[in-house]
Amino acid sequence: MAKMDIALDLGTSYTSIFVSGNGIVLREPSVIAYFDDGGRRRVRAVGNEAYNMTDKAPEKTKTVCPIIDGSIKDPDACAEMLKEFIERIMPDSYMIRPKIRCVLGVPTGITVDEREMYESVLMRAGIDDISMVNSVMLAAIGVDMPVSSDFGGFIASIGGGSTEIAALSLCGIISGCSVNIGGDMIDRVLMDSISGIYNLNAGRPVVKSVKEKVCSLIRNDCATAMISGIDIETKTIRAQAVSADRLYDAVYYYYMNIIDAVESVINTCSPTVAAEIQRCGITVVGGGAKIPGLAKLMSEALRLKVRVPREAQYATALGGGKLLSDPYLLEDILSHA
Repeated sequence: MAKMDIALDLGTSYTSIFVSGNGIVLREPSVIAYFDDGGRRRVRAVGNEAYNMTDKAPEKTKTVCPIIDGSIKDPDACAEMLKEFIERIMPDSYMIRPKIRCVLGVPTGITVDEREMYESVLMRAGIDDISMVNSVMLAAIGVDMPVSSDFGGFIASIGGGSTEIAALSLCGIISGCSVNIGGDMIDRVLMDSISGIYNLNAGRPVVKSVKEKVCSLIRNDCATAMISGIDIETKTIRAQAVSADRLYDAVYYYYMNIIDAVESVINTCSPTVAAEIQRCGITVVGGGAKIPGLAKLMSEALRLKVRVPREAQYATALGGGKLLSDPYLLEDILSHA
């Protein structure tokens, strides 16, 4: 029977799929759009196509984000979204559907019931064999941290729904936590800030674009962008230039909360581990790590070396891909799960 090995990062904002031998073949928004067919939900679009319908779809079409704060909240929608993604990446060369083996990144500290839900969702999507690994561990592997050594490093992964923080050793997590601060929360804060500062209501896709292209943790950053929205007073469409400097306080506050959480985890570590963190520094990954100025701000606040890898947003999927070709490391990691 034909086989296909994949690694899956089911993120709040994006779903990424790594296929063994091909690398990351899909990275699209974790969104599904339904058409209400007389009370029955019928899938209309997933990923980029569904995301582009946000705030623009007709009455009978509803967009759903099945993953919130890093966890699956709508299992049915998630299974249907993932099934469509799997169909999209299936090579034409397969005469019959292959058996799919998957390394899946999951949030730190999920319960037995949550693990069963993840397994059910993936099996309904057509995946046959599932190995669940903490997403933060996969991210560390994805950026080549020595997770199997006696000090595997210290990592913070800033995702769309949450930030996971961990000190690693011997293929396990020795100290860590997850905080409900991520890109989606920052999007909502930016939406409020644009409303308050510029008297403009902007849609979520516009605000997300502002965050990715303009926002910065560098004081007096002069980056600007033109956006369009609805004037709060006149209710008319208006174009507006927004600047990184005027939106600085909104993003700074939330990133400082992440830094505080990182410091709290470090303070729970043993003196020996703390000394290793002081020597090696910390690594920051995830989509939220790409904001300009983060490494400098975090380094100054924590008095530590801070590294943000070039492909920080792909770290979890890349780590899962590396485990697909290293069964011995995967076995060691699963023994600590």
